[in-house]
Amino acid sequence: MTSHQTENNAPKNSAPNNNAPAAGHGGHGPHGASEDPQNIYLLKDAPILKALLSLGVPMALGLAITSIYNVVNSYFVGHYGGTEDLAATSYGVPVFGVIMAIAGLFGLGSSTLASRKLGEGQPAHEIHRVTSFALYSALGAGIVAAAIGFILADPITSIMGASGGSYEPTRIYVHLMFLGAPLAIGMFTLEQLVRSEGYAKQSMYGIIVGTVVTCIFDVLFIAIMGMGVAGAGWAMLLANGASMLYYLLFLMRQSENFSANIRDFSLDPAIIKPVVAVGAAELIQSLNLIFAALLLNNLAASYGDDTVAAFGLAMRLNMVPEMLCMGLCMGGIPLYAYAYGARNGARVKEALRTATILSVATSAIITIPVLIFRRELLAVVGDASLIDTGEEIMVALMLAAVFNAVSIVFVSWFQAAGKGGPAMLMTIGIALLFFPAVYFGNMWFGFKGLTWAFPFTQVLACALGLVLFLATGGAKVPPAEAEVEAEGSEDSDVQAAQVSGAQPEQKA
Repeated sequence: MTSHQTENNAPKNSAPNNNAPAAGHGGHGPHGASEDPQNIYLLKDAPILKALLSLGVPMALGLAITSIYNVVNSYFVGHYGGTEDLAATSYGVPVFGVIMAIAGLFGLGSSTLASRKLGEGQPAHEIHRVTSFALYSALGAGIVAAAIGFILADPITSIMGASGGSYEPTRIYVHLMFLGAPLAIGMFTLEQLVRSEGYAKQSMYGIIVGTVVTCIFDVLFIAIMGMGVAGAGWAMLLANGASMLYYLLFLMRQSENFSANIRDFSLDPAIIKPVVAVGAAELIQSLNLIFAALLLNNLAASYGDDTVAAFGLAMRLNMVPEMLCMGLCMGGIPLYAYAYGARNGARVKEALRTATILSVATSAIITIPVLIFRRELLAVVGDASLIDTGEEIMVALMLAAVFNAVSIVFVSWFQAAGKGGPAMLMTIGIALLFFPAVYFGNMWFGFKGLTWAFPFTQVLACALGLVLFLATGGAKVPPAEAEVEAEGSEDSDVQAAQVSGAQPEQKA
């Protein structure tokens, strides 16, 4: 027996206790025990704009909330600690990148494979193997990362550029981040699995749980107990644990496609290969973050801890609008993957076109007020010595965010379609563009060159994404195995498929 309940929303799982499909939902009506009708219906039948907003807005809000609590974290660390403590959270970014690299490998790789299998209509037991692999591989990798990172925390701290007064706070922060690696990786992986079935709201709720827990323990550990950056590290660890528990309980109770049963776990190449093919792009992207942060920290350190802290502040503030755009794009990944698996080319094209317009418009709309009030925003979390430096960084990062919105759409599509090669080329290409831009920009133009390397790189990344998109066939999908047979059928599943433009599902 698997550790999930019997009611589900998965395609072609004609379990006796499944609810009859609602009109217009095909064979995938809303979950029988859930008050939220927006799950598989959004992936299969809903109008594209409605589907993208329903899937993307909760994800965007969740990521924006995460960014906001990072700003709150900075506020508590900066006001109840010192510049050294605040700089430590910036020096710790590469460790965060390591953890997210591992999480992305298993979380995004497994969730997109699960979504494609849902679109293909594969039975639940096949998807069990994917979800069980995701859960236990993520936890195992997190434990290994925690052990290695915890042992090597001291040399890692030195490599990241921390020295003098910022060394000890950074070392403490690094230890705590590695200690919490299994929880962080497990949390992200389960969150991706929740989204893969269209449960966008529940994905956001888990993030809110983590945010609330973080804020509570920030007040307790930092403001009341005076633990400084150590308090921030413990608050983050407990928050990830709370979010992971929420996602795990939700999936075990609500999804027939999820399995926490260790007997469903296997190292099957048929699972590992597509998971790694997609997840590797996310891995490389996160590794880019690691090396970019290392390079930035070491270059910025030559200007002093104030500059490092200013970079950290500006990046955290910039994450709020950037995460909104990223959420809209990432929210569309299950939609792209499901439509791709269902061989619904028209739905794929419309989804990509609409996602691009939404992400660019959102980025532009948010960028304007943030640019206008950048000094006021910086003043909320930093002192006067950081505002002037942070202001220029904010301008450059906000302009970069507009172009980054387009790059995210390209990468999201490659990942959803299982096109691991183009996704990796995109992420590698961004790295090959960014590192020389930062290094030589700093060498030739000093601080300005270091700062304006961000928008320069993103402009070129957009061009690279377009080239790879066209070179790999654009939004084309593989031909359906049986196209015409169901066109005249009166079966309800066939009728629903005709409404959405998808191919009819094969009955179990």
